[in-house]
Order: sequence, then C-alpha cells, then structure tokens
Amino acid sequence: MENTSPGREHPPVQYRVIEGTLYARDAVHSGHEIRVHELGHGNVEATVFPTYCWSEVDSLSQFALADFGEASKGQIWSGGGWAPHIPTEKEKLEKLTLNRDRSCRRARTKVRRLCIHKSLSTMLTLTYQENMLDRARMNRDLDVFIKRVRRVVPGFQYLGVLERQKRGAWHVHLAVPRILSHYYSGGTLVRSYDLLRSMWRGVIGAGGNIDVSRNKKIARSCAVLARYLSKYIGKDFGSDSEGDSYRASGRALPAPVIFRSSSILGDAYMDLIDLITVEMGGGAHFHSMSLDCGGVFVSVAPVP
Repeated sequence: MENTSPGREHPPVQYRVIEGTLYARDAVHSGHEIRVHELGHGNVEATVFPTYCWSEVDSLSQFALADFGEASKGQIWSGGGWAPHIPTEKEKLEKLTLNRDRSCRRARTKVRRLCIHKSLSTMLTLTYQENMLDRARMNRDLDVFIKRVRRVVPGFQYLGVLERQKRGAWHVHLAVPRILSHYYSGGTLVRSYDLLRSMWRGVIGAGGNIDVSRNKKIARSCAVLARYLSKYIGKDFGSDSEGDSYRASGRALPAPVIFRSSSILGDAYMDLIDLITVEMGGGAHFHSMSLDCGGVFVSVAPVP
C-alpha cells in the first residue's frame, strides 16, 4: 500500500507488513542493481536501477493489522466500518491507461530483445488485398503460412507484430532471419520471395502479397530492425482482446546477470561500463539514456 502524499518534494511513502511489523521504504536509495542481458551476437542491454532499504516503523496490534489488511485490499473506512471503494470513471480510466502503458512497455522490450536474440535481420509485411477485419483469421492464416515455410526451411524462426491499417484491415510485420536468394521446393530451385509469396497466396488467395523492407539501415542491423519493429507495439495496444500484440517462435530469453552496487549512480554506471567493456571492442555502437525511475539504460550492438 502507498501513502500518496502530493508534491514532488515528498514522494509517495511505501509500506509493507512483515510478520506483524510495519516497515517503510527509505526515501533515499541505498545503492543500485545492475542487470545485464546478454542477447548474443555481440548485443548487450543493461540497466541500472536504484535500490532502497526498508526501516521498521512499529509492531502492529491485532486491530491495526486487520485495518492494514482491509486498506491493502482497496477498502475504505466509512461510517465506523470498512466498505469497498467504488472507483469513479476517472479512476477506472487512469488505472486502465496506467496498466496498458506498463504492458506496452514490457511488450516492446520483449519484442526488441527477442528480435536481437534470434538475429532476425529481414522484415516481411504480409497483407490482404481485401479489407480483412478478422484478427482471429489473421492469426490462423499466419499459423498455416509458417507451417508451409517450415516444410522448405526447417526450424524457421520469426517474430510478428500485428497492425491495423487506417481502413481497419489487419496485416502483419514479420521479422525473419536472412533470406537466401533461392530455395529448393519440390526438387526445383525457386527464387525465395516468389516462393514466399506463392505460399502466402496459397493460404489466403490470389489477393495476398508479401513486401520486403527496402530500408538499408534495417537490412544492415538486427538491432535497428528490433527497435523499428517494437514501435508498432504502441499502435492500438490493448484495444483488441483476441490475442497478444505479437507472435514469436519461442519467447524464452536468457536470464539476466544481476549485480549489486552500494555506490552512487555515477559510480554504478561506471561499474556497468566496466562489465560490458569486452562487448564494446571493435568499434561497437553504444547507446545510453536516463530512466524516469532514476536509473540508466545502456545498449551495445556490433558494427554491421
């Protein structure tokens, strides 16, 4: 539960109860946590977050514990007793927006890291000529298409983000590994993109098409493609309840390596730089940015 006192100079105080004792989170952080995500192929993402200590406030009586529990469940004290809090429409909208923004950020991060980890460097856009408004059908058609591709390219990896066009029609942006110029199909050597288009049209009909990204920056770097693809997540995120905002062939990522630092932010940042110095060899691209929580985000990508 949080005591949300207004004002930037006095941030919300967070409380927690452990074995009948009330603790409050210190207002000033005690150190930093460094998380390093090794995504493979020389790509690294890392974050530095502030960490806080919790100080004991007081032992709670049986009645105080009961009151704290009711307040934690969203109850309010009214007329001598606890009653459910009925949120206003404004509160509902604010909560919905906050949850959607958090989910969108998590999905964008997952899409970006999956694309880099899988070394996906080519983007295909699968479209319908008709004004196809059925998202469930889009998912089914994509499943059938992937199965057909895997008959020619076993173990074919992909990551797809569904997007709704202005007219309302669905299409999918598909990040895939490097496409060879030709593939064998039925004992015949066939141009790769002719083969992929024929497979997609075999699923949805003659009106289907597959466009290949001609963006040279994207074609040269899976990290650039990852950032480009993750931007599509923000469009109409959470407006459709029929499925996730993206599709992928496996969503497992390597667990981050976690370090603790009792230093101030500047020193913790330098500790992080020391940790990833090896990955920065050979003229790697380096990017960093400050986070709203008071931390820092860093990414390293090899020069194509």
